Amino acid sequence: MAARYLLYSVLALALTISMWVGLRRMAWDAAYQTVGMVVPARELDSSLSDRELLESLTKLHGQGVVALSVELSDLPDWNLQRTDLSDRVFKVLRAAQAAGLGIAFVVDADQQEAPSVALRPDLVILVSEHSSVVPSWVVTDLGDAMLGILEFSEPSGLRELYQWGWRNFVRVHAIKSRELDRLGLEGALTRWERAVQERTIRVLWVTEHQRFPHYVEQLSHRIAHLGMTLGQPSAPTLFENSYPVYLVIGAGFVGFIVLVLASLSQLSVTALLMGVIGVGALALLGSWNLELARQALALMIAVLAPWLLLVVCKERLSGWKLLVAVSLGSSGAGLAIAALLSDLSYFLKLNEFRGVKLALIAPSGLILFTELWRWREVGWDQLIAQLKRGAWLVPAVGLGALFLVVERSGNLPAIPVARWEELIRERLEDWLIARPRFKEFLVGHPALVLWKRERTLPQLGLLALGALGQASIINTFVHLHTPVALSLWRTLNGLVLGLLIGLFLRWVLWGVGRWHRRS
Repeated sequence: MAARYLLYSVLALALTISMWVGLRRMAWDAAYQTVGMVVPARELDSSLSDRELLESLTKLHGQGVVALSVELSDLPDWNLQRTDLSDRVFKVLRAAQAAGLGIAFVVDADQQEAPSVALRPDLVILVSEHSSVVPSWVVTDLGDAMLGILEFSEPSGLRELYQWGWRNFVRVHAIKSRELDRLGLEGALTRWERAVQERTIRVLWVTEHQRFPHYVEQLSHRIAHLGMTLGQPSAPTLFENSYPVYLVIGAGFVGFIVLVLASLSQLSVTALLMGVIGVGALALLGSWNLELARQALALMIAVLAPWLLLVVCKERLSGWKLLVAVSLGSSGAGLAIAALLSDLSYFLKLNEFRGVKLALIAPSGLILFTELWRWREVGWDQLIAQLKRGAWLVPAVGLGALFLVVERSGNLPAIPVARWEELIRERLEDWLIARPRFKEFLVGHPALVLWKRERTLPQLGLLALGALGQASIINTFVHLHTPVALSLWRTLNGLVLGLLIGLFLRWVLWGVGRWHRRS
């Protein structure tokens, strides 16, 4: 009994530490709220008189534009060519400096030599289409300028630059020309909003800023409406994690595993000894390479926590109680992973959680293996009989769903999102602020509400889908560039919607069964 109390205490301490780090992250998010816009210098009309040009630039400054960009590389995706540094461009840049605006160089990361321009940039936006390394001149010649990381075009080597001590980063978002054609004004404004609110973007590189009437003005209103401050973003406040946090969370996870084993059988000296060995192994790995240890522990929690939670909870609970209990546990595991990986390199997406696809599919595979292994107690005749009656459709549909989940995961999925699905996502974000994931409220959560304690392939399929929903909850928290408060809100929305849909489907099936018995 004393051993159980000790294990529960260690687990409670790990969850408390995770919530404490989460609160610190929320405070960090609340302090990092300044957003600035950059527009290309070549898009300004230099034929204006000096007074008219200065008035135009002053107006842009008042709307949140902090710099004019000078493109030192060809950028066809943004409908921009290399800037001709003529007297016309220098006239615009001198007027911009007089209006209080800075200068932003946009440079291809393949350019290994520093640009020979008689201007001092306030911001350098590196663009990479080929995973280029960070040019050496960035380290030696950049000075106090900010280094802009253009989302989805990040050069490799940024993490090494961070490890060398560089901290003057800012995340940048831009919308490509063909995307502007498809989105239109309202869609573009919504895209900018989401980038700022959901992905720690603090510089908006607004190319083709004269395409829509009052484009910059409307964008500034939308950003201000989010509660952000328009102006020059500063380098983010340092946020780094420590070895003790890693060790406490690791000990809590090992304690959780031992408690699960104890719930399935008697707590033995062997289980406690394995727990001590596990903690010791984590301690040694962390002292040798803390970054590798954090990544390994985070992946173990993401893969094993949903499976272990379902194994324990389904023996005691079912229906909505099962869903709520397991979802709370998965949220705690997600917060633990977020606490493990909470430092500035993850917030700026210089570093990422590794193993997203494995963490999505492994819990379902583990729960299938566990349940099928238990079926050996009654023999395989029951399973074979169900397959002959057409239940083979269940694993076929499950494999199809698994393939779809894998191919649809990530920022650049192999199967793109259809326009009708984008419209549904937009409406959900308008109504709920944080859009819940389809894998949760349409698939995994209703499946757990419908699940019954029966040894049939359909019920096994529901349990595997339920594990997918729990894996998706954890996946929400491993996106460290998303604010923790938004991840919690997204998870709550998914749980409430999934619970309502599951209860509705359960009521429908009960009504159909009742009607069938009467007929």
